[in-house]
Amino acid sequence: MRSLTVALLACSAVALSACVTTVKEQHLQDGYRLLSGSEITTLVSGQTVEGRYGDGHGTYIDFRAADGRLSTLEPSGKTYIGTWEVEDDLLCLTYPTVPVPIPKCLEIAEKDGHYVEFRISGPAAGKLGAEYVSIIPGNIKNLPLE
Repeated sequence: MRSLTVALLACSAVALSACVTTVKEQHLQDGYRLLSGSEITTLVSGQTVEGRYGDGHGTYIDFRAADGRLSTLEPSGKTYIGTWEVEDDLLCLTYPTVPVPIPKCLEIAEKDGHYVEFRISGPAAGKLGAEYVSIIPGNIKNLPLE
């Protein structure tokens, strides 16, 4: 009887782990759809994007210039200068002045005009990178690009 109970508990644990989904999967099940590369370019090129980090670390403001330059104002007040580009169906951001200047690529999903970013690699893969609060044409905060 004890071995049957242990076996049932083990099977229940396996079944529960199979039910666990990432935040990305939950959003897609709720009707969000991933944007194509051309949709991402149209959405962010020449725009100021205000976003709320998915990990609760505050709100950032990006200006993503049409020529690929990028300026990000972090919640700490620090500004990072970098570049952005779309590779395949990913938005890739590179900041040469951060300690490890590797591109950070994100998927963007949309539902009813609401946009979210998902991390695609590392321990945060599938997690919410940010929710877009607003997208406004131009460099409305006059963020530096050099």
